[in-house]
Amino acid sequence: MRRLLLASLLMTSAWPAFAQTVDADGAKALADTLAKYFGRTAIEGKIVNVAPEGDSYRVTLSTAELLKAIPGGGGYMEGDFGNYALLARPLADGTWNMSAATLPAGSIKMTTPTGPEALQWSFENAALSGVFDPKLGTFSKSDFSYDSFKMTSTSAVQDIEASAGPAKGHTTGMANPAGGVDVSNTQTASNFVESILMKSPPAPASDDGAAATAPEPAAPEQPLKAVVRSGDVSFSADAKGARNLEILDLWAFFVAHSDVKTLTDPQQAELKGKLLAALPLWEKLAGSYRFGGLDIDTPLGKFTAKTIAQEMDFDGISKDGGYHFALRTNGLTYPALPIPDWGLPFLPTDVELAFGAESIDLDTLVKAAVADMDLRRDEPFSDAFQSNAAAAFVTNPPKVVIDKSTVRTAESEITVEGEVSFAGMKPTSRTTWEMAGFDAALDRLNKAAEHEPEVKNYVVFAKLAKDFGTQLPNGHIQWIVDQQADGSVSVNGNAVKGPDPVATPDDDDALDGTMLDDNIIDPDAGSDSDNADAPKQ
Repeated sequence: MRRLLLASLLMTSAWPAFAQTVDADGAKALADTLAKYFGRTAIEGKIVNVAPEGDSYRVTLSTAELLKAIPGGGGYMEGDFGNYALLARPLADGTWNMSAATLPAGSIKMTTPTGPEALQWSFENAALSGVFDPKLGTFSKSDFSYDSFKMTSTSAVQDIEASAGPAKGHTTGMANPAGGVDVSNTQTASNFVESILMKSPPAPASDDGAAATAPEPAAPEQPLKAVVRSGDVSFSADAKGARNLEILDLWAFFVAHSDVKTLTDPQQAELKGKLLAALPLWEKLAGSYRFGGLDIDTPLGKFTAKTIAQEMDFDGISKDGGYHFALRTNGLTYPALPIPDWGLPFLPTDVELAFGAESIDLDTLVKAAVADMDLRRDEPFSDAFQSNAAAAFVTNPPKVVIDKSTVRTAESEITVEGEVSFAGMKPTSRTTWEMAGFDAALDRLNKAAEHEPEVKNYVVFAKLAKDFGTQLPNGHIQWIVDQQADGSVSVNGNAVKGPDPVATPDDDDALDGTMLDDNIIDPDAGSDSDNADAPKQ
């Protein structure tokens, strides 16, 4: 999927919003439009080329010419990416029908400090098609597919082979009534296999380039191999109110001024206007990556999972933004592991971790940064702005949120959710823990302690936890843990830790240094009178 990037660069640029006769003049007009986003040198150097072909324009990205344009000729890298080409046919309503009949194979060779590296990839029967709408700055609809994909990568430290297929993807886009564009993208692939061979790193080179002399190891380390297999892989992303056109306009500004060393006042004002116009980037952005039927062969044996998924849910730049992330694994199984039999039922079968941050005011910060920014200064942002931003963070810090998270075993389940605030940079929190199957876990520990005395320590802790817990009608045990700004902690209203001691200048902890906030000592700091005449940094 990642190898679609170069073609995507062509397909997501803004295109002329008018239908026209397909001829040389139309090709020049289209090339002029693309120059806004790729640069005039990309057109003149034939990195991007436009030519009429039947009722369409063939737009070609030449990776060979792109490599030539890299400063220094790309001496550290050589490769053959092939030419990425698509046909663009203007439609009567101002949209463009876009299609590509193939994605070329490619290869890269690089020289790195650890040695040579190489990468090769290929697609079989790949195809892309869609309708690009200039009024949206994206596709109103598009599809891609391929029968198979292969990739190999070699280096001094690891070798990778990966394959997948068949695969397909679909994208839709439409105007959001409140502004911006709503874009939805889904991708699926089957029969994913990735083999990873981890090798011993090469000996470091000496100053003269020869391998450094080192004691001979008792035996060479054997490479470690892991193989990941998944019956199906899926990806989804949804953006609400994405500022596509404004972001493309901002990108065009950077391309147009890429050779300018110092922006003039009008140019800086224009840049600030475009930065503000692109806010909030999007209203909502959500995405997920999921592996189904996952097997991982390792030197320890085979690990499996029914599903492993990553999820994200981000607000745009706003005054009260929330940003959440989750990792979910279900149906975990394990090979024979070097742990006692009594510990096997404690291995998790499902793990769902979800967390995030809320009450984040990026809107005020970003707008203040844009207003203060001056690219002609050595430091684009003033000391006053940086101080004010730090003070605002201390005054109104974000809130860390633990969304409902779960760890499930064969016999029990524990969940937790809550939040942590940092008013005055002192944490206060409330988390709610619940456990099902507590008695079964305690019984297992008691039986294990009959044969392994050290387990008795776990039994004592478990009984103490049960005493602090509250029995719920459903049989679960619940613990509500509160931490106050003074450091005190209570469980279900019962104090388990008192407030932190408040240090005073007469305390022994003050020593001879300066007492800072939160009982932090800076023994190297002198007295105020010692530093009064010191030069400011």
